[in-house]
Amino acid sequence: MSRRKPTLISIAGEETVIFRMRAEDGRFQTLCSHPLEAFLEGGELPKVVSQSVNRLLVVPDYWVGSRFDAFQARKKSVIAAFIERKLKSEQPTLTEAADFYNYAIFDGQDHRRQLYTFYLQEAVAYRLYRRLAALGISPLRMTTPALLWQAKLADVADGFSRQGVGLIHLGEGDCFLYFYFKGQFLFSRTIQLPDTGGDASQVYDLLNFEINQSFYLYSQKTKSTVDALFMLASDPAAAPRLTELLGREVTELPGPPLPSGIPEDGMIPPECRIFSVADVMRTDLLAISYKPLKKEMYWRPVQWAGIAVGLLLVAFLAVESAYLYSLSASADRQMVALKSAGAEPPERVLQNVSLALDEISQALQQPSGGGTVMRALMAMPDAVTMDKLSLDVSGTPHLTFSAVVHADNPDTFKKILRAFLERLNDRFDLKTGALLEQDVRISLDRGEGHEKTPVYRIDFGLELSS
Repeated sequence: MSRRKPTLISIAGEETVIFRMRAEDGRFQTLCSHPLEAFLEGGELPKVVSQSVNRLLVVPDYWVGSRFDAFQARKKSVIAAFIERKLKSEQPTLTEAADFYNYAIFDGQDHRRQLYTFYLQEAVAYRLYRRLAALGISPLRMTTPALLWQAKLADVADGFSRQGVGLIHLGEGDCFLYFYFKGQFLFSRTIQLPDTGGDASQVYDLLNFEINQSFYLYSQKTKSTVDALFMLASDPAAAPRLTELLGREVTELPGPPLPSGIPEDGMIPPECRIFSVADVMRTDLLAISYKPLKKEMYWRPVQWAGIAVGLLLVAFLAVESAYLYSLSASADRQMVALKSAGAEPPERVLQNVSLALDEISQALQQPSGGGTVMRALMAMPDAVTMDKLSLDVSGTPHLTFSAVVHADNPDTFKKILRAFLERLNDRFDLKTGALLEQDVRISLDRGEGHEKTPVYRIDFGLELSS
């Protein structure tokens, strides 16, 4: 049995690309890191990296562009054609842009449907993907810190998808601003914080200015305002202080900063250090996948289902083959016995041959266990749950059936029972004639209390024609 490949994530910054894997303690550990330009030009990776599945590539926010369009169509093929046509006309230098995008549909202003498209817009992003593909570790998905925050804010911010939301992530030497419109990422900014020698007033004055500038940019892009402002900082006084400066409420995110799955590592871009293992491994992230790879992943469950059905058919055919072989062997033994018998009158020999052929014919006419059970199951309505099903072929083939009928009242029960009996009569050639309602033993069970829904149990037997 082949071992499942280990899973890793990769993080690209402006100068570095890093490969990390979950350790035994559930946290990520760095396997290796390379200068970005040197990695793009060549170089080898450790064996454990090259033999892993690159589940996620996190790239800087500015590597991904986005656009909003009023769009009423719902058909995926129409949406894809519209997006790819737009990308080809507006990004002519990015010849592969039509293979590296994703989209979301949401209700914009006045509840009109909006199409949100995001795509790779930096040439270095395409170079990095091709380099990873050449090494056999193409990332299944690509996302950014802003999109990781989008998934987290949707969990903690009430009304996130219905309003404008801003997030202030205050770090040691940098502050990251993220802004979202109707639940979709709009833009982000990085602010380099000055070294004030312990006097934080200059830092907060700078943040006040930059955040107000961001509000102005937000209103230009969306023709609306930021409704809610959240903050994540190690200093519990940061949110109240900005509330006073901005003249509006700044809500501190609940609880302390989330434990980082990418902690205390100077190589990790500072905007990524806050995210936990659960954040980067969640499946509901907005992310970009290479279009041909996305199609392959979409059809993979169907392929596995086809393989499973094929193996099941092989098993059934093997059982059928064994059964036919046993019948053939029995016939061969009887013919050998006839040949080894002493000389008998011709009429006696013909009589023995006739008896042997009758026995073989009767054996072949016995109903197949698998086929009989399958026909019985296919006859069951959705409201019938089988308790016991047995087939006795030692003499006259006899099928015994016990089941529960889920019905709210007697009339519904009768309709379900009649439908069941009609299906059985259609599928089986019954020796005693059609199965009728009076041939069915009906019992009624009730749970404790009269308010419980009654449980109808049915038992009956079928004599099948051989």
